[in-house]
Amino acid sequence: MSPAASPRTRRPAGETRSRMLEAAVERVKAEGLLLDYSNISLEDLIRVAGVPRSTVFRIWPDRGAFVADLVRALFVSDPGFDAGFDRETLQLLQAAMAQGPAAAEVADRDPRLGREVALRAAVRAAVAHNVVAVEHSLAYRAYKTMSAALASGDAVPGGEEIRTLLIDIEERYAQRMAELYRSLNEALGIRMRDGVDERDLAVAIMATIDGMTDHRRINPDMIDAPRSVTMGPEGPEEWHVAALAVYGIYAAFVEFGG
Repeated sequence: MSPAASPRTRRPAGETRSRMLEAAVERVKAEGLLLDYSNISLEDLIRVAGVPRSTVFRIWPDRGAFVADLVRALFVSDPGFDAGFDRETLQLLQAAMAQGPAAAEVADRDPRLGREVALRAAVRAAVAHNVVAVEHSLAYRAYKTMSAALASGDAVPGGEEIRTLLIDIEERYAQRMAELYRSLNEALGIRMRDGVDERDLAVAIMATIDGMTDHRRINPDMIDAPRSVTMGPEGPEEWHVAALAVYGIYAAFVEFGG
């Protein structure tokens, strides 16, 4: 529920800041973040939050500065951002890491083949879930809106500040993903090819998932329709096309050993 409007008595700047951001988060939850940020009006949010106008404009001189802080708040409060994945996807990956040695043992006692089987199992389960889960992330949807606004070439409020913010968000997220892939590689006994590292892998997979979610938003059936594919001794299995794409990238970036 949005904070109730109340008389604009003198409040500490910190309280004004938190009430404005709370009101804006509730607005984004209800309406999303529009491409030109037109539903993020400082004057309207001041009325909803019941805070002093003068204090708001001392904190944020314009809407662009406010939107930048709003998106930071969305990402900081999103548990998937700190963890790298949403909780369910992370659980799927952790289960796959725990089963890695077993997969190597059952695959005809061929360690290399076992590692491939284990990686496929991890990717097939995690990506199929994650490509859907990200669509429900408020922070991710706001990020996509802001990046689309910048990519459109149109002037958007706080353009350069927003670009700097998105660069920071992408870098932090890539580092978190790189740490997860490093852990997965260690658990499965695979290593990065010379010349690339886990951050490069994270960037490539991030770009793939972003593209898949864009197309999924337009035509879900094109992306979500299951594919029955045989990738190895596992036999035919149901794959999401995004998982196939991510596995192809992952396999190109790593060496499975002898």
